[in-house]
Amino acid sequence: MRKFARFNLVIAALTLFAPLAANAVEGAESGMITQAVGTVTYESGGDKGKPVVAFMKLRVGDRLTLAKDAKAQLVYFQGGRQETWRGATQIDVGVSESHTASASQPETKLLPALVLQQISRAPKVVADLKNRTGMVFVRALPMREKLRELGETYAAMRKDAAPDDVTPELFMLAGLHELRMYPDMRPVLEEMRLRQPDNPEINTVCDQYGKLMNNNR
Repeated sequence: MRKFARFNLVIAALTLFAPLAANAVEGAESGMITQAVGTVTYESGGDKGKPVVAFMKLRVGDRLTLAKDAKAQLVYFQGGRQETWRGATQIDVGVSESHTASASQPETKLLPALVLQQISRAPKVVADLKNRTGMVFVRALPMREKLRELGETYAAMRKDAAPDDVTPELFMLAGLHELRMYPDMRPVLEEMRLRQPDNPEINTVCDQYGKLMNNNR
């Protein structure tokens, strides 16, 4: 009888805490948008039908809707899965991959752990450069090994990336920001603008960064 009583207690505990565990995952940050072309909207909590903004964070349970001529690229922080979706489809953001009821399937690739560490910081770096009204642009003492690693990883990523994929530049930008090598960010930002000239987020960041640079000369 005691065994059955214990078993019933375990079942009751699982039943009680399962919804809490699900809620802990639901709404947790899981990735970010690295590119959005055409009409791409999202639903998150009370927000519905809002346009996706490049470099915005994604949460578990968010839903993305792509129009017929749309394209969306996202990266998951857990596992490093990069997905590129094209055409009319609706996808639900998961913990480490997206889910869809449609027949559409994304192009996928896996990003290395080293890249993920930097990419996960990229939205904060972009927001920092876009929103700051002042920044001390002091060149950090060169960390040759770190810079060499950044450069080599960036070159390898750029070689394998699509022409309009700015994930390699986001990686480099986050790395330079970490080293406080702010002046070196200018060519990286300009490269991003060339690769996605119609991305308003990149244009805003480049314009704001240019003003900050001019004010700190």
